[in-house]
Amino acid sequence: MYIKHLRNILIILTMGFLTSQAAAHHGWSWYGNEDFSLTATVVEIDFGNPHDRMTVEAEGQQWNLLLSPPSRTRRAGLSGDMIQVGDTITAYGHRDRNMDNFEMKTERLQVGENLYNLYPRRD
Repeated sequence: MYIKHLRNILIILTMGFLTSQAAAHHGWSWYGNEDFSLTATVVEIDFGNPHDRMTVEAEGQQWNLLLSPPSRTRRAGLSGDMIQVGDTITAYGHRDRNMDNFEMKTERLQVGENLYNLYPRRD
């Protein structure tokens, strides 16, 4: 009886974990198809799961830059300690289809002279 309950608990926990991961990884569907770039000043850095991200400001508007998952960002050679609040960056990718949302999915990120290709297969 104990083993049956333990098995059921493990199944429920696994399903909950998988569901939360699927919800967190929403893909590219609500970003436009047009290439978009944004040069902005870094306001906030939040590197961690499920995606690294930054808040930046350009022309008085704050933007949410959705980067890649942490493992992909690190493979590209970028880590959070390489960017400081106040730095100027240029992000390349696709902005949210809803023009009222100031968010973009970032494929490449230029920090200083370095360009980090977060999604190399999307070139």
